[in-house]
Amino acid sequence: MYKPNLLLALWALPLFSLGQQQLQPDTAIKKTGPQSLFVNTGLICLSNLTYAGRRDPTSVPVLLPTVSLISTKGFFLSAIGYFDVNGQSSKAEGMSITPGYVFSFDKNKQYGGAISATKYFITDNSPIILSTFNATIDGQLHFNPQDIVKLTVAGSYRFGKNSPNDIINDVELSKEVWLYKYPRNPNNGIKIIPDLMLYAGTQSFAVADTTSSLVGSLLGKQTVTTQESRKYELLAFSASMQFIYAIKTWQVNFTPYIIQPYNSGQSGSYFLYTVGVNVTF
Repeated sequence: MYKPNLLLALWALPLFSLGQQQLQPDTAIKKTGPQSLFVNTGLICLSNLTYAGRRDPTSVPVLLPTVSLISTKGFFLSAIGYFDVNGQSSKAEGMSITPGYVFSFDKNKQYGGAISATKYFITDNSPIILSTFNATIDGQLHFNPQDIVKLTVAGSYRFGKNSPNDIINDVELSKEVWLYKYPRNPNNGIKIIPDLMLYAGTQSFAVADTTSSLVGSLLGKQTVTTQESRKYELLAFSASMQFIYAIKTWQVNFTPYIIQPYNSGQSGSYFLYTVGVNVTF
């Protein structure tokens, strides 16, 4: 099976990665018959779009329609739309395009990886945090010997619109566990995927440096200067549990996340979730 990871800042979050997050719509397809090209389309609702643990205080829930072309050779092309869900102020914020390639080092696909590049077309005044990105280049390697526990190591280089570029790395442990399989079709049923992820990297942010002079103190005023701070550091820890119901070419999933940010300007753990459905033709 091929399972390209379509990265957002879950993405996200991650998405998806999440958050990067890395958000990962499941585009697994089975290699059967002469068909060499598949189409996967879906709809995902994300309660709060984040960027490697960092929450934008103006963020709103986001609706993500997705469509992907997937080749059995490992190539894929994905498009994602971004719609903020904000009552009467709801509107389309833009889209992203991601070409990529999924590869394996062995026949059982226990060792492999993926590379991709994403171009964002999001309005500058959008409330979603991805509006600060121009493009990203992403890569990952995964190791899943004997299908015991899957280890994924990933890196992302992100080009900012009006800010310095960022580097994000993450390490992920996950395990696919089937709770029930239909006797006539072992690919149908209910499964869970517990997941632990640690993020590190750089994030551009502003630091207010407040100083006062004798005259300023007498007048009750202060001089405030703003400088940009940038360093590589531990960013966040994420724990999630993905629930998947698979029936034929359809999948319905629900994933709750608990995220503990460590990046500058962030404090306290928070909760978010994704709900989605997708189908492969």
